[in-house]
Amino acid sequence: MKNFVLNILAILLLSTKASFAGPLYGKGELKMSAKTVNNFITYIKINKEVKNAKPDSFIISSNGDWSWFWYCGRNECWSDDKPTLEKCERMTGVTCGRFAKRRTIFWDNGINNKKNRAKFSSKMSDQEIRDRLKEYGFIKGYENEQTKKSEKETKNNSDITKQLNQIKKLYEDGILTKEEFEKAKKRILN
Repeated sequence: MKNFVLNILAILLLSTKASFAGPLYGKGELKMSAKTVNNFITYIKINKEVKNAKPDSFIISSNGDWSWFWYCGRNECWSDDKPTLEKCERMTGVTCGRFAKRRTIFWDNGINNKKNRAKFSSKMSDQEIRDRLKEYGFIKGYENEQTKKSEKETKNNSDITKQLNQIKKLYEDGILTKEEFEKAKKRILN
């Protein structure tokens, strides 16, 4: 009788889909394409598209270009992640992983991690969802915007230094008076 009960428990455990943060979840840098971002917004707001639906699982390719999602109806969930992950990898040629479960991102990119997970609400606007994805480093081009801003500041500082050196040389060569030099320096620095 004891063996029978153990066998039944083993069958039940092996036949149920376990939800765990294992190899199904993606890891590493990920930048989502515009199409994938729009697909994620639909996933988060699925209850507005399909009555009584709730997001279940969002699968994405590691290059951010391919995505697929599953949702739960009233009491039934439609997700089947492993075959979807296999399909993703066949179609894209890159590794794929579960990006989100329900309305929480589990993809660990260093910003979004076990201690700091991005969470979403169906009540969020599209822009709020995009902003949250940017905040967590998941949207393509966001670092480029930050880098461009930093490069612009560096260029501006470089230009100021260059201009100051030019007027200093003009002053040292006797072309500018001390008063003209001070006035030019003040104009550049302001």
